[in-house]
Amino acid sequence: MAMAPYISRDEFEHCLTTVDEAMGDALAAEPWLESRFARSREVMTEAEQELAGGNMVGPAFKIANTARTVAVDHYMRVDPERARGLLDIAIKLYGFRDQPQFAGSIAKCKEHLAQLDLPEPQPPEQTPPTPSSDGAQAPAAEPSSDEGAAQASAQTTTQTSAPTQTSAPVPRQAGSASAWRRTAADDDSDDGETEGSALREHHRNVSWDQLLAEWRDGGADETPAEDLIDAFGEHVVEMLRRNAPTAAERFGALLKDDLQRLREHLAGTSVPSDVYGPLHERAKEARHVTARDLRTYGRGGTAADGRRIRLQWLSSALLNVSLRRHMPENDYQIVADVLGYLQTLQIEYRVDNARREDLLAVSEATSLVAVGELQEYHLDSVNQVCQWVRLAVGFQLLVRGPEPVLPGEARRHARVQRPDDSGRYFLPEQWAQHLLRQWAGEPEHWDSIAFILLILSNWKAEGLERLLAALYRPHYTALGGPVAKDEIREFWRERALAMLTAARAVRVVRNAWEPGAAGAAASTSMSLTERDSVVQLPNRLLQGVAVELAPKTNGAVMQGALFADRPVPTFLASNVFGPIGVLKIDEATKVQREKRNFDAFGELLHPVYRSSKCTVSTATVINSSNGQRYQGILTSYVFRNRDEPTTLRAWLVRSDDVKEETLGGVVDDLLLEALGPWLSNASRAMGDLRGEYPALRPDDHERTEYVPGKDARTELEHFVTPEVAEIFGVDGGLTWRPRTLGALFEGSTSRAGLLADDRDAGLTNPLWLVAHIAEVFPEGPENPAQQDQEAQEDPAELLEWLLYDRQAGLTTRSYLTCVAHGDLHCENVLVGGTERAEPDLYIIDFETTHRGHICKDFARLESALWSRTFAWTPEQLAEIRPWFAQALSGEALWEPAIQETADPEVRRVLTCVTRLRAILKGCEQPNWAFTDLEYRWALFASLLPFARYRDHETPSNRFLPFLLAAEVAEGLIEDARKATGRRP
Repeated sequence: MAMAPYISRDEFEHCLTTVDEAMGDALAAEPWLESRFARSREVMTEAEQELAGGNMVGPAFKIANTARTVAVDHYMRVDPERARGLLDIAIKLYGFRDQPQFAGSIAKCKEHLAQLDLPEPQPPEQTPPTPSSDGAQAPAAEPSSDEGAAQASAQTTTQTSAPTQTSAPVPRQAGSASAWRRTAADDDSDDGETEGSALREHHRNVSWDQLLAEWRDGGADETPAEDLIDAFGEHVVEMLRRNAPTAAERFGALLKDDLQRLREHLAGTSVPSDVYGPLHERAKEARHVTARDLRTYGRGGTAADGRRIRLQWLSSALLNVSLRRHMPENDYQIVADVLGYLQTLQIEYRVDNARREDLLAVSEATSLVAVGELQEYHLDSVNQVCQWVRLAVGFQLLVRGPEPVLPGEARRHARVQRPDDSGRYFLPEQWAQHLLRQWAGEPEHWDSIAFILLILSNWKAEGLERLLAALYRPHYTALGGPVAKDEIREFWRERALAMLTAARAVRVVRNAWEPGAAGAAASTSMSLTERDSVVQLPNRLLQGVAVELAPKTNGAVMQGALFADRPVPTFLASNVFGPIGVLKIDEATKVQREKRNFDAFGELLHPVYRSSKCTVSTATVINSSNGQRYQGILTSYVFRNRDEPTTLRAWLVRSDDVKEETLGGVVDDLLLEALGPWLSNASRAMGDLRGEYPALRPDDHERTEYVPGKDARTELEHFVTPEVAEIFGVDGGLTWRPRTLGALFEGSTSRAGLLADDRDAGLTNPLWLVAHIAEVFPEGPENPAQQDQEAQEDPAELLEWLLYDRQAGLTTRSYLTCVAHGDLHCENVLVGGTERAEPDLYIIDFETTHRGHICKDFARLESALWSRTFAWTPEQLAEIRPWFAQALSGEALWEPAIQETADPEVRRVLTCVTRLRAILKGCEQPNWAFTDLEYRWALFASLLPFARYRDHETPSNRFLPFLLAAEVAEGLIEDARKATGRRP
């Protein structure tokens, strides 16, 4: 047997330098090779580290693999001479130690040399000269004393060295590479490449079906695969729940289905679970075949292809789980297979705009699983994981980051366009580095990007380090070179760690929106989600948003007790000097609208009553349940340091000793002082009053400034939900078809509580009136009682008068407008200085502020007083309803009397209502007095939404506004009857 050629350490280092430079030159000429060379760069790093440690076995084959890959993928097409030099190096290093498993690799290299039409090289017998830093050739190193005479006798032999010049770039071949298409070599380029060990045997060129056939021929001592699936499935599910609970819930049904199909897929196969060697080889082979099939799928495949490859990844993971008993340190291989499973889904969703939320969820899960389960040293041992993480982070930055891009537009978006060529774009695995480098120069995005990096790191410093390690592996230098790469990495590391440190200093007290705070099972999720239409905001995300908005003094506190009843997360922000503002997390469109409204209208108010400033966070949080973008908004107030602000509702309910004149004074302060600048800035307009109120707004109404997207149809849809059906005891919910309450509530399980006397049965169904006034008639079952009622009294003439009468009609009405808050209820008014007889008032939440009907804020506040103050008892309702019905027309509407014997709580609300109606009446102009109809329409449209809101203490507080709306509807119909001379 011929003796293998001896290779000195200097030769190894020269080969490594030559191959590394060749790879860098190839990437400079053809950047699209980045994805093909990703693993090769990592392998070269391993080789360099092993050489430094004195190991010369592993590096030989790693450098050989890289030399061969670079030669075949680039230089054979553009520079045959340099390709020959690289293949010479590969042959020499494959022959090191004369390992038989590399005979095939050597043969392949010789075949490539033959294709170059060059003479087959002879084994080199002289140490090649080492290039100096200036490009000149340095003298060969002196042989060490233990190299013997063989080195000395080789001095006169002709040397063969690889040229170091860089070839000119060649035109990119159409279809040769793209974001998702990778050019494969003629053969497997990783023959002999190691994955965390010195050697790996040559992989056979077999298909997955062939592997399954072999596994079905296993011995009698092997374990049936079906027996392992249950425990394996629990292991995978637990891994996802532990690291990415939101994704685990989102894809739980899919994973469960895949695990069931895995049982069918592996039927009849067996696993040599008791024998280490065959099991280890099978695991490596399964991984190799699946990774190859994934690359093919990435070029374009069907949904069936994706399902099959997901099963292959699960099969590979099952084998690696079985290896745990032999190799306890093998868990990182299981993680790699799970990441491969997620990567398959990421490929499936990558350009589908309809699956945007799924893409964000799976890319987030990819990052969280990688940083949660892998150590940094694992990244060099598991093939492709770093590339998958780079892809995942790229999607997160581009699709969920500042000015988000739709998945289908991402690959050709201007943000990922190469600056040196307007017709070319960065590869998806380059997006993360490119965007991070770009945004490092844009301070307005720093907080937002740091926030995303922390989310993908699970808000842990060690997770951040692993994430950045995966993004910036040592040989990943295509963008900006190693110096720029290290500077950008350190820049974002410092930004994210600074935000993490500051976030931990923010104290959260009673976050009613924390998962588990409402009695449900607590979750380790760091994602914003939605359950039962209520937003769930983990403390860590809240702290991250608060860092950007809260004052920079130490001791920031977010107190949620004050606003715990709100569906939107809202907190009183305080520092060491006391309360300073209100922080709210809401949909980005609403937050931005609130900021615009504050800038346009808020500063018209006196600074004593409104916020001093309004600030929106740049950080964006994705609602994992529906893909909506959320942002934080802080409205700052000049509270006194001793203030303990509360809401107007809480003050009304708890202040038992408040006198009636004090209540009247607070209403005066609110409407005449706090909102006085808006109310006094009134002007008369002519228009369709229906457009002012979503509950009356037709489908095609042009007005969009006030709660855009809501109209009578969407309002009616809220009343047929299962929740409303359950509360009101009506199958199918509350519909518009029955004309009267008696027909609507026929058979209701709550009828006794709703219909107190025979008169109630004849009241007009307010939803019937909504449907006819807005001229929208949602589909629903016919009601025989409806037909009988319409036959007895045709409503057409009545509706004609209500809509189109010249003096009283809704669509031809002249009315006063002013700046309206739009959502003036008792939780949007804060009360400070509660120890004094006349407390301070502060207006919050300008999201729906606009110029609109002058009655709007009055009607909204009155509706809130009826619906969101006390939890009414049946006895109190029996007092309220007659009083309300008698105070709906004439002077009684503007100056209703309050009985001395009224219940104290009822009397407190009546006092506020009578005062606000009197103030509104005082806003009329001498020549254009308010009519009863104008306020009643406003009151009708304002009462109805409170009947379907979720945040009521008792069902009676939902029944009451609906029944009061029915009273108003009946009064309007009665006015129409009188005006038209009709009688029922």
